[in-house]
Amino acid sequence: MKLLFNLPPSGSEVERLNRGDEKSFETIYWTHHQKIYSNILKIVHIPQYAEEILQDVFISLWENRARLDKNSPVANWLFTVSFNKSMDFLRKKVREHLDFVDDFEGINVLGDDPKEQSDILEEQSRILEEAIAHLSPRKKEVFTLYRLDGQSKEQVAAKLNITKGSVSEYLKQANKSIKQYVEKNYACHYGSSISVLLYAKLYLEMVN
Repeated sequence: MKLLFNLPPSGSEVERLNRGDEKSFETIYWTHHQKIYSNILKIVHIPQYAEEILQDVFISLWENRARLDKNSPVANWLFTVSFNKSMDFLRKKVREHLDFVDDFEGINVLGDDPKEQSDILEEQSRILEEAIAHLSPRKKEVFTLYRLDGQSKEQVAAKLNITKGSVSEYLKQANKSIKQYVEKNYACHYGSSISVLLYAKLYLEMVN
């Protein structure tokens, strides 16, 4: 491919895409696809699924080309759509890996304004950190290792010299405590879904 594909698409590139220009679509694809793929992979962890979601994102870009805002960076659109599609994948595929976490239907990005979405995600991540800070030391340790660091229950048990059953119980108690904290302090704004807060935090870590 020519080096121009490594240059960020200009506003006129999006305008040409609005009109159905296939070369503009290719330019946007080659500019952004690797980073979008990497971000999707950080969520779904399986290359095959990440590739399928990436393909779906760019199919959606083409299908919605006439409605793209020429004054808004196309990267914002791509990140938002890839995040939402990754969340859709997780709702369908990984429920069994997130026991004790409720309300998967609440995972999404609210609104169409990227700045508004970013503010909401920042606030949700802050709420989760605040709730975790109120856990007892052991619950906080288990929750952080398992939920945020991605370690298995077996790994957490070995690291903390406790049983796998104890890990499960600490997780159950931690999730209950976090849910109660959020319900008490923030339910009027975001509800009490721990999954929403977890994925807000994950997404911010992914793109920063």
